[in-house]
Amino acid sequence: MRNFPLQRNLILGGLALLFAADVTLAYLTVRMSGSREERQQALARETLRLRMVTADVNRAAEIRKGIPDVLKRLDEFENSLLPTSKGYSVVTKELDEFAKETHVLLDGVKFHEQAVTGRDLTELGMDVVVNGEYNGIVQFLNKLQRSKNVYIVDGLAVETANTGQGPAGALKVTLHLRTYFRKA
Repeated sequence: MRNFPLQRNLILGGLALLFAADVTLAYLTVRMSGSREERQQALARETLRLRMVTADVNRAAEIRKGIPDVLKRLDEFENSLLPTSKGYSVVTKELDEFAKETHVLLDGVKFHEQAVTGRDLTELGMDVVVNGEYNGIVQFLNKLQRSKNVYIVDGLAVETANTGQGPAGALKVTLHLRTYFRKA
């Protein structure tokens, strides 16, 4: 004698359990496939970041290898600078020659000396007032740029020279320059 209602209820309960397990597995499969895509995107981001960091490390190693050469060239440059003992006279003479060659007038040169910390150098700041025509002033600046000595133009101010002297259209240019000397 079989208890048919009990068997039927057991079978239905088993089927319900299997159905619940199937739904749970389907849900987990969907979540895991979404997670797989997220993990792949995260892996791609981290791989890119790793490549960038590796490139930075390689670049830093290349820079580190080049430091002795840079220091050697810096020392050569510093040794090529004029010594402080004769620098002022050479710079003054050179500015006067450039002015004469380019047909401009130097109204005055003011020097401001300052030591460069950590180096055996002296920085010489100069305020130079140049009067002349536009072409002459441009040629004067070109000669400064092409000089064997180092001149850095920090700034310039241009005005018309309304002095009543010289040709019409003359300019007055105040140059703020720097150069460097080796300490003896």
